Amino acid sequence: MGDNNKHNTLTLSLTSFTLAALAATLVVIGLSAFILHGMWVSDVTREQTRQLSKTEAQQRAAAVALYLSEQQSHLNRLAERPSIAKLVQGSSSSLIATVSASMKAAFPKADSMRLLSLDRIERISGEQGEFSFTELDMINRAEQRRGAVAPELLKKDDWKLLFIASVIDQAQPKPVGTLLMSQPASGLFETLAKIRPEQGQTLLLRRTRTEPFVVYRTPQSYQGDYIEVSVENSEWLIRFTPSPALVDDATASPLLLIVIHLFAALLLLPSVYWLMGKVDPARKAQPQTLTAAPAKAAHSLHDTHDLLDVQVAEEDSDVLDLQETSAIQVDEIDSEEEARSQVPESIFRAYDIRGLANDQITPDLAMRIGQAIASEALSAGESCLYVGRDGRVSSPELSEALIQGVLSTGCDVMDLGTIPTPLMYFATCEFPESNSGIMVTASHNPAEYNGFKMVIDGTTLADDQVLQIKSRVVRGDYYQGSGERVEASVIPEYIDRIFSDVALAGDVKLVIDAANGVTAGVAPQLFEELGCEVVPLFCELDGTFPNHNPDPTREENLQALIQEVQTSGSDLGVAFDGDGDRLVVVTPSGKIIWPDRLLMLFAKDIVSRNPGADVLYDVKCTRELTSIVSSYGGRPIMWKTGHSHLKAKMQETGALVGGELSGHIFIKDRWYGFDDGMYATARLLEIMTLRDQDIDSLFDSFPTLPSTPEILVPVAEEEKFKIIKNLIDRGDFQNGKPVTLDGLRVEFAKGWGLVRASNTSAALTLRFEAEDEQVIGQMQMLFKRELTKVAPDIQLPF
Repeated sequence: MGDNNKHNTLTLSLTSFTLAALAATLVVIGLSAFILHGMWVSDVTREQTRQLSKTEAQQRAAAVALYLSEQQSHLNRLAERPSIAKLVQGSSSSLIATVSASMKAAFPKADSMRLLSLDRIERISGEQGEFSFTELDMINRAEQRRGAVAPELLKKDDWKLLFIASVIDQAQPKPVGTLLMSQPASGLFETLAKIRPEQGQTLLLRRTRTEPFVVYRTPQSYQGDYIEVSVENSEWLIRFTPSPALVDDATASPLLLIVIHLFAALLLLPSVYWLMGKVDPARKAQPQTLTAAPAKAAHSLHDTHDLLDVQVAEEDSDVLDLQETSAIQVDEIDSEEEARSQVPESIFRAYDIRGLANDQITPDLAMRIGQAIASEALSAGESCLYVGRDGRVSSPELSEALIQGVLSTGCDVMDLGTIPTPLMYFATCEFPESNSGIMVTASHNPAEYNGFKMVIDGTTLADDQVLQIKSRVVRGDYYQGSGERVEASVIPEYIDRIFSDVALAGDVKLVIDAANGVTAGVAPQLFEELGCEVVPLFCELDGTFPNHNPDPTREENLQALIQEVQTSGSDLGVAFDGDGDRLVVVTPSGKIIWPDRLLMLFAKDIVSRNPGADVLYDVKCTRELTSIVSSYGGRPIMWKTGHSHLKAKMQETGALVGGELSGHIFIKDRWYGFDDGMYATARLLEIMTLRDQDIDSLFDSFPTLPSTPEILVPVAEEEKFKIIKNLIDRGDFQNGKPVTLDGLRVEFAKGWGLVRASNTSAALTLRFEAEDEQVIGQMQMLFKRELTKVAPDIQLPF
């Protein structure tokens, strides 16, 4: 009996000891978990917050640098014009008017444009200028050409941005004056305010010899550590303070706490088992149990350690610093590489996205592209996108997927339905909801292709802007939200706008070849409203293009139109491409009026009413444009091929008209400056009827040189740009003058030849023009010789 009492007392003592030990263990583990949380999770959160803040600050600094660089480059190009140098050295009332108009067109938002001679006389007003210290310092440095003069900020009533460019006499060459421009800084401030305001507060600061001072701050106000980064090529800084939302995004995952608690539970498990064994009332405790328990506990602890190693290695080794490269980082790298591999490189082209529908461009990819474009638009301050589609078989499905992607970012959609591309452009210019839109189209490509043309905040995306969309798709960098979708009609407004602008002074019988493309539902109605007798040809919408491909620049696609014009006794015929932004005209005599010759007529009409106007044309156009434009007092400017490139250059130069051999005609006179085959046709008919001339005689007055159409030579997509680069580097074109603006155009005394990589297909594009066919043949042989040096397997049709 006494032994039992002693045993019971011993058991109770052991139990009390065990419970006390267990409680102490829990306290120790709790304190350890708290300390580990402070050491690991808090440190990780702080570091991630710092990194995210640095990225945000760098993006804002880059946006400021880009804004300043674009304005400065624009001003530099304006200062390089010969008319500017001529005026700064001697005034002339007619030249003052021309230069003033050019300045106003180039910088419509500027509140001051001052053309200064070296004696500081303003050549526009003829007055002695008054200048602040900042302006005088900029003028002195620009006159002495002591490197690039960075833009400055000046506080008057409001903050002003100051830009300056040296005016150079190219005959010397030396500075003969300066061009000083002032504009409100509000445009720059608005740019900063639109960059993810929910992520934190942004301050723009100007360095001084002491402390930098604040020029602008976004409305948000947050406390805490901030990041400062420099704005490239300036004395400015960006200071970024993260918002609570960004800090929340940076907070380390609670997964670590779960692992810690699991670790604690597993440590306790053997003790719990041991304790349960000691106090189980159904079980008679034996003294030898006290010696058996430690061995079992040690075994369990070993098992726990193995389990913990596996979990940590897979989930939190970066936090615990158990491996040099964490599994999370590897997963992120792998997922980005996988995403990149799922996005065909070749579909992201110089001025749009285009590829094989349902092969390269799938509905899933269309949705992701919609997310990416919408995210870019939201970053630019736009909250709505217009979406239109052409008549291709794949367009409805791709358009729907695209729209769902846009809506998922929180961006609204105005669904314009099946329309020509110019009507989407028209909506971004005319409607108040947005300046941004997407067109689902592959333009002139065959039926199996599709793609996207994109406008954000009035700018058609090209080059790096298209690659930025690709980057977002690869990274999955999208906004999240829930947008609203509204269906809208644009066709009636478009027709009414042209009807109010264009007046025909006579009757016209017109054949319209829509190539079964999307203009089939708009063009006949438009020209009947204008009073034309319309003869429709292939004006039934059919996305398979059963009669011919929707590319009017190929002569074989124009034969039915020529025949119909002649058979019906029409005054002319016009062929549109698949989405309606291009045109080619044919005459009753069977002549094809190629778009570069069509541009001659528009240049004559517009420049004669706007002396000094710029006229743009691409590298594939005839050299006769130069003399025609100059003879009417305009300035001819050759530029890169591509509708986006030409539109950007139109905005930069303030040009009133431009065009490409491929059929894109851009009219800013009385219109918006985007490429529109139907509006260009309406203006052509207006000129014809006002002059009371038939189409053949109208163009007979312009010089004509023998030339080839565009010659497409198929090459591998990944090889085409390499071939052009090697040709530029190694080609020997004797006494020819190379022009490498876009591909290689070589100018000779009696003609010119061009080879460039197509931006819309896996091909090289060649074209030749000369005084006679013999010279064309000689140039072709020269190009063939040099091309086969750098691409021995190339197959040329001459």
